[in-house]
Amino acid sequence: MRRGAPLLSLVVLLALPACTSKPEEPGDVALTVFLDNDVTVAQKGSVEQQLRSMPSVTEASLETREQAYERQKADLKDQPDLLAALKPEYLPELLHATVSDPSIAEAVELVMAEADGVQDVALRIADVDPRPSRIGVIVRLTSSATDEQRAAVETAVRALPTAKSIEFEDRDAAYERLRKRCQGKGDLSTQLQPQMTRESWRFEMPLNGEGSGVGELMRLDGVDGVPLAPLAML
Repeated sequence: MRRGAPLLSLVVLLALPACTSKPEEPGDVALTVFLDNDVTVAQKGSVEQQLRSMPSVTEASLETREQAYERQKADLKDQPDLLAALKPEYLPELLHATVSDPSIAEAVELVMAEADGVQDVALRIADVDPRPSRIGVIVRLTSSATDEQRAAVETAVRALPTAKSIEFEDRDAAYERLRKRCQGKGDLSTQLQPQMTRESWRFEMPLNGEGSGVGELMRLDGVDGVPLAPLAML
């Protein structure tokens, strides 16, 4: 069950590549499933089977703890502080997959996060060339966010100089949007439940890496995560 990724799980995610196709095209979404450190063989097999059965999910593959450690050593060779904290026994096993329909990628993520043996699930723009000029940003709030924290997040989002088409979406609206997108997508519409969704701020911004301010949003109290995604996912 989802409990939020620990520091080293986030290190794993941040080290993965992140570029995608042109914004006017649908754009693939990369999905990473972080397995519990104490996941059983049966749970692992069940999670992988469930992931492979999801609509529009392709290229599902397992990355062992040892494989993740070797990759991370290479990726973090220029970041000694992070590399020093990296221990193979702390790293989770990962399931990687591609969601070819970005409109339902968020629903796939939320459903998979509830599977037994899953620690967390994360989405990002897929590693496809050429890079888009703009991307979608989703700032999810925790269910326990206070009014003060909510106000601080809104202020920070609206202060971003390059953010466009800023909208707030409550949990009911999120569920209805995703439920409609999942119609005709096998069992996904019935697997998705209202309590899985989160309130969020959603907007688009240029993908140029120049002072976007997204990193600061991730550190705000009351923020549950900040996925970067193709515009078609918003």
